[in-house]
Amino acid sequence: MEEVTIKIEGQSFRATEVISDLRIAVETLYGPMKMVGFWDRSQSIHLCPFLERHQDCPHTEPTEETVFSDYEKTLQRERQASLAIRFPHANVTLYLS
Repeated sequence: MEEVTIKIEGQSFRATEVISDLRIAVETLYGPMKMVGFWDRSQSIHLCPFLERHQDCPHTEPTEETVFSDYEKTLQRERQASLAIRFPHANVTLYLS
């Protein structure tokens, strides 16, 4: 999966951390791709295909050593995700297909 990091730095103003706002931005930048998943580390939530099917979620909270490989593989397999966009200021990663 290809990865892109979008760093938003400023001193006087703070950029949005709302997932829907970030989704609109990346879908505009990388159209016609669409968001197929996300992982919000600050809220410890993600869009899980297993939970949508009312199954137990096999994904664990990432640590410093662990990235999102299991979650990314799930999105690649089930939703054809091919691009991970990381927003360090929001501690969020969006996945596009």
